[in-house]
Amino acid sequence: MTDIAAQRQASGLRVVAHALGNVLLGLAVGLLVYYATTDVDSRLSRRRARVDLQQLGPIASAAPAVVDSVPALDFDGWEEQDQAFWRSAPAGSAIGRLVIVRMGLDSVIVKGTDRRTLKRGPGWIVTTSVPGPTGNCAISGHRTTYLAPFRRLGQLEEGDLIELYTPYRRYRYRVTRSFAVRPRQVEVIAPTHQPTLTLTACHPPYSARYRLIVQSRLIEARPLENAPAAGTP
Repeated sequence: MTDIAAQRQASGLRVVAHALGNVLLGLAVGLLVYYATTDVDSRLSRRRARVDLQQLGPIASAAPAVVDSVPALDFDGWEEQDQAFWRSAPAGSAIGRLVIVRMGLDSVIVKGTDRRTLKRGPGWIVTTSVPGPTGNCAISGHRTTYLAPFRRLGQLEEGDLIELYTPYRRYRYRVTRSFAVRPRQVEVIAPTHQPTLTLTACHPPYSARYRLIVQSRLIEARPLENAPAAGTP
C-alpha cells in the first residue's frame, strides 16, 4: 500500500470514527433529555397526586394512627369502605399510600397502570383484588423512568415489612418471596385465597424482558383513627 493510499484510508477511518462519535453523543444527549423530561413531568404529576391524597383523610399524615383495641385483622365494614372506594374511584386517582422502609419508599398509590397514570406513582392493577380479607392485590411501578418508585424493588427480602394505607385501614404485609417471570406469566397476579400483596416491575432495569415479582402475606389490618365515613373520600 502506498503512502497516499494509507493516508486516505486513515483519513476515512477518522471520518467514520468522528461520525460514530457524534451519533453516540447524540444518543447520550437524547437519553439525558428524555429522562430529565420524564422526571419533570412525573414530579408535577406526583405533586398533584399528593394533593389528591390530602383529600383522603388521615393517611396523608406522616404516621397515621390506628385503632389498637380491635383484632389484628379487623375487616368490619370492609365492603362499604375499602372495597367500595377502590372499585368506584376514578381511573388515575389517588387511592392509597405505599410505605416500604427497606426501599426508602413512601408513595401515593393510584388507580390503573396506563402510561399516564404511572407517572403519578405505583398503580393498582384494577383486574386484581382490593386489599382485604382474601385475594391478590397487585401493584405495578417503574424502576427507571418517572422517578422510578420501584427502583429498589430488588432489595426486598423475605421478612421485610410493607405498609399499605387506604383511607380506612393500615394493611401490613411480610415479604414471602421475590422472583422473576416472563411477561406472559400472568398467573402471578391471579386471585388467591390467602390475602396477598404482589408488587411487579420490569426486570432487569431498562429492559422489559422479564417481570420482577415480590409477593407478601397479610399480617395485620387495623382501622385508622379518624377515618372518614364510608363513601365520603
